[in-house]
Amino acid sequence: MQQSQLQVAIISGGTATNALVPHFRAMASHVSYILPISDNGGSTSELIRVIGGPAIGDIRSRLTRLIPENQKALRRLLGFRLSEDPVVAKAEWNDLVDGSHELWRDIEPARREIFRAFIIHVNVELLKRSKHQSAVKTTKKQFRYELASIGNLFLTGARLFIGSLDSAVELFSRLSGIDPDVEVLPCINTNFSYHISALLQNGLIITGQSQISHPSEDQTPDNYPPPITVNHSLTTGDQIEQGSDFSEISDDEETGSVPQYTHPELKKSQLHFSKSDGLTPLLSPIERIFYVSPYGEEIRPTAHHKVCTTLSNADVVIYSIGSLMTSIVPVVVLKGVGKAIASELTNGGTKKRILLLNGCSDRETHGMEASDYIRVIVESASYSFRKQGGTDGDWRRFVSYLFYMSDSKIRVDKDLIASRGVECVEVRRESADSDCFDLTDLEAKLRMVTNV
Repeated sequence: MQQSQLQVAIISGGTATNALVPHFRAMASHVSYILPISDNGGSTSELIRVIGGPAIGDIRSRLTRLIPENQKALRRLLGFRLSEDPVVAKAEWNDLVDGSHELWRDIEPARREIFRAFIIHVNVELLKRSKHQSAVKTTKKQFRYELASIGNLFLTGARLFIGSLDSAVELFSRLSGIDPDVEVLPCINTNFSYHISALLQNGLIITGQSQISHPSEDQTPDNYPPPITVNHSLTTGDQIEQGSDFSEISDDEETGSVPQYTHPELKKSQLHFSKSDGLTPLLSPIERIFYVSPYGEEIRPTAHHKVCTTLSNADVVIYSIGSLMTSIVPVVVLKGVGKAIASELTNGGTKKRILLLNGCSDRETHGMEASDYIRVIVESASYSFRKQGGTDGDWRRFVSYLFYMSDSKIRVDKDLIASRGVECVEVRRESADSDCFDLTDLEAKLRMVTNV
């Protein structure tokens, strides 16, 4: 297949994939990044707490990485974080709102005023909510400006003004000059906050993506919720099948505001979370990941229709490096995604489905082998169209190639994986003391497999 014809869909969230961006673009004519909207950590957690709406931190991170070199001033602005000192942060924000901050200096006036208009809009929304809360003599809804991402605030202002997350992402892309053949797609196009929970094998449940993957430092295992049998009725497979669709949220019900009731675990601040490599593993392996309503009930959202279309038409689907349980699985479990990945190309070609195995385990995947990574993806994809008859568990329908690092810290049982029809491809390690792929070799192996 010629490079000019190749369409690649990347399922990934977080910052790990950002380093791979130029290599994906070099091998394909059209690249689509499909990202989750469930990350409730960092400055995103403040926006969700005060304004509501989807988590846009991962989306902003990828968009900022895609801004071309000739727009460095915009990249600096949209990648800027306010000071960790609350007083300094508020002063910096005021300077950005009134246009006097030095970050505006190198941005052409016409474009600057467009961006500033949405900064002003989100500022008004924050002030409105603060004013409302002060009337009832509480400061719980006061927005905390420290460490706030300007890109997150801009995207939120655009979403609130336009009324669509998808359109806000498109506006960001157009204004910052991102290549039109590279698109960033939220896995759900919504104005509502979506959260995930993890059911552990010992029966405990952890609610909230940040709480699962990188909890705030003041949270310890002693704070884990009680067992599933105590206060979570809609979690086991039998109960899901027997339950009605009352918990599914329609577009008409989405207002973008903070719900009147929120699960207690989702109220805990995740502004100062920890991404330290030394985090203690979970008390028990994760059984499965599922979406929850603000009440903690399991729901089964439907993926953005553009996501399903993109995955169906893609010549190559890549599950990129990053967090398996909180970055890839929240996309794959959505209704419509499993079916789209498993579908074959209409032109008679063979769709390549590639998993890039991480260089090492993390808090969520401690003790897992490479075959377990594949199994999780297959089971998640099967769950995504459970009500359409399920799947026969054929691994190749969802993962046909496993790219793993030489001297992998995650055990790769090549014989077992090959017996399930998945081809293993070894990629050089960047260096002996690194857990990263050699990106030149990775691109070469991707070209080999995709016939570019």
